[in-house]
Amino acid sequence: MESAAKSFSYDFTYLRQEFLQIVADFREAFCLEKFQTDLGKQIIKQIQLQVEDIRKRLHADFVLVVIGDFKRGKSTLINALLGETIVTTDVLPETVTINHIQYGPELKINLYLTNGEKIELDKEELKAEKLEQILAELPQPVSHLKIETPNEWLKGLRLVDTPGTGDILKRFDRQVHTYLLQADAVIFVSSALAPFAESEQAFLQMSVIPQDFQKIFLVLNRMDDLRTEEDIHRIFNSNYRKISHLFPAPQLFAISALDEVFRIQSLPRPNPTCASSLERAFGEFRQSLDQAINLQRHLIQLNRASDRTEQMLQEVETNLLCLRDTLEVDQGYLSYVITQYTDPNSELFDRIAQHIQAMKDEINQLSEQTCRWMNEFLLRLDYEAIATISNFKIQDIKKHFQFFLHNSLRNAIDKCLAVHQPAISASYQKAQTAIFAEFKDLTNATSALNKQATETVTNQDYSGTDWNTFEILYECDTSTFITDLFIRQIQDLRISENNINYQRRLQAALPDFKVAIVKEIPTLYNNIATKIEQQVENTYRQTIETSLSAMQQAQEVSLHKAQTVRVTNETLQDALSIVYNARQQIKALKQKLCSEDMVESVSLS
Repeated sequence: MESAAKSFSYDFTYLRQEFLQIVADFREAFCLEKFQTDLGKQIIKQIQLQVEDIRKRLHADFVLVVIGDFKRGKSTLINALLGETIVTTDVLPETVTINHIQYGPELKINLYLTNGEKIELDKEELKAEKLEQILAELPQPVSHLKIETPNEWLKGLRLVDTPGTGDILKRFDRQVHTYLLQADAVIFVSSALAPFAESEQAFLQMSVIPQDFQKIFLVLNRMDDLRTEEDIHRIFNSNYRKISHLFPAPQLFAISALDEVFRIQSLPRPNPTCASSLERAFGEFRQSLDQAINLQRHLIQLNRASDRTEQMLQEVETNLLCLRDTLEVDQGYLSYVITQYTDPNSELFDRIAQHIQAMKDEINQLSEQTCRWMNEFLLRLDYEAIATISNFKIQDIKKHFQFFLHNSLRNAIDKCLAVHQPAISASYQKAQTAIFAEFKDLTNATSALNKQATETVTNQDYSGTDWNTFEILYECDTSTFITDLFIRQIQDLRISENNINYQRRLQAALPDFKVAIVKEIPTLYNNIATKIEQQVENTYRQTIETSLSAMQQAQEVSLHKAQTVRVTNETLQDALSIVYNARQQIKALKQKLCSEDMVESVSLS
């Protein structure tokens, strides 16, 4: 007779304390003087800073980051969740800021500049026309806007309202990625009118999924723009299937933030026919979000802290192994390699520059084909779309056609890039492989250096996969030149009194679109080549930085007696044992955190 399987449950408070003890013991172990003396103060300082950062994040407020393309209704969604108008929705690309929203005893609004200076604002100054003037007169760029408000829902929560991930707001991309690294959970907002475009899926694939968030809320907003409940169900089902290839069981919510705001304010609903179902859908979204924030927040934060610790331990282990292997290298040749790594005029850097230039030339040649494709697309757009405008009401045209036109142009450019992605990836891979070979040839003289270079380069992803090029293609500005020209034309189109007049103005503007697009496409591809060049440079410089630190420390150690080298090797072995034990402890802790009993007990507590 088989014995019944035992069921284990874990006390969350105990697990949290267990985690804190693991990182405290790890940090304390490296405080011994022998580690600073033998391994170098830089390595030890880096360990101490990383551990302290992990501890601080675990004790901080729950960070919920709201992301999505510009004008997808993110700010309206935040106001709906808060039950009051806190964030202005009257924004232009020029007045967009990253907003930190958190609890405070009274309303406070401060604009923080990149130099640390802050400027106090009142609520009226958040309006676009006033904020634009304030931003124009600032001596330094804006870091973020911090809003404190006495809203009970925000207690223990820091809500980050990001400006957008689309082409118009590329200047915020680096900040958005930084906030994602700090986030505990994410709300990604798309629009029912243009749901989960290729660029949005690229962002999810490259920036969100690798973070391994336990909670990602995918929101299809602006459902009030659809006419019937059947349309709502159809859009939801089709996008659930679309997004399932990225998320096996996606938490997808089809809502209308605008409808919820109007409901709270007792205003006429934007879509009375679907008001009841929209209210119910938003309630389900809020309930799921509240469960994550109020019931599972500590579990989610501990999971994120464990992930960060695991990554930190991997980095420490890699650095220690590099130092150990480099101690075996002949000192004369080690000095030569260090010179090749540090002298910008060295043969190594000359050969790397040649590989990069060849890659850029290959990418730039692809722009000629895209110019031909876009000319054909614009002719078809004129015949098939613009020519039919006279069949529709001017109110519907003004509401929808500009959005349709902009997205059509943007998607056309994106599709051209998608076709060229394999060729761009091949050029990128060829350059990466060639640069990898340069490092390998340089270190072939000694097996230890060669092993170190191979491991370091592999860790920095010189494998030539499409992941890096996919991210670069996403980050490249595929339609800002369209947007700029389009905004100028909108001013003329808005004054059109009927559909015929609108059609004529649009057809008159089309030649300018053609000229601008064909003129800018070579610039677009050159920007792609430049961004990939920066990615290649960042990667090989990270390789150099990691290797150089180990080589310089090994060089310093080797200048002393053989006994010093032996002592350093013993210290390295002790350090690697500490890292190994910590990794095993974190691995065991994560298994407990991921158990079904753990999740259920936290949810029900």
